[in-house]
Amino acid sequence: MPITITLKDETEEAPEPQPIPASKKNLAIKMKLNIRKSLDGSLMIFDHPEVDIVIVPSTHKVVVFPKEANSDEVYQAQDRIFKHLTKAGLITPGTVEGGNVYGAMAGTLLPAQNPDFPTTDLVILSVGKFIEAEKPDYLFADAYEEEIEDMYTEPTDLDSTPLGKVPQAVKKGSIQPYDTRRYLTGIY
Repeated sequence: MPITITLKDETEEAPEPQPIPASKKNLAIKMKLNIRKSLDGSLMIFDHPEVDIVIVPSTHKVVVFPKEANSDEVYQAQDRIFKHLTKAGLITPGTVEGGNVYGAMAGTLLPAQNPDFPTTDLVILSVGKFIEAEKPDYLFADAYEEEIEDMYTEPTDLDSTPLGKVPQAVKKGSIQPYDTRRYLTGIY
């Protein structure tokens, strides 16, 4: 079903919308993903920084595995993926559950009314769109961590004090060197 949008200038009349030719109706959508096909026909997507996503067409399931250790961030990423797939109308919300591998989550794909409908292609497209939407957040977090690390390992002149600039004094700090007994007993 083609969508036609017409912007009309008030001074001139807009031309009649032209129907889309049949040759341009089935345009391919291209997306770059790090995806592999396993021996059983499952599709494994490795682009997300926290999890690996496996689409199993034979059982009509989507399984999400943690890349490394299972943590709160991994669970939240899995939860966001399944919420995205549920809102896209591809996963049955009541079927999302823990998988048979530690830390994995699985959900069942909704059956298509038309058997010729490319359900697997739609899931791949939806997962790709999800990964594209999440990528800026992870890039920002990585850049922020790197900036904090640089701030501690290579401070600027404003954030550091060269040796010799700190004035010397006989008595410094709040703890007197000869009254340690008082601090050990808890009497201040």
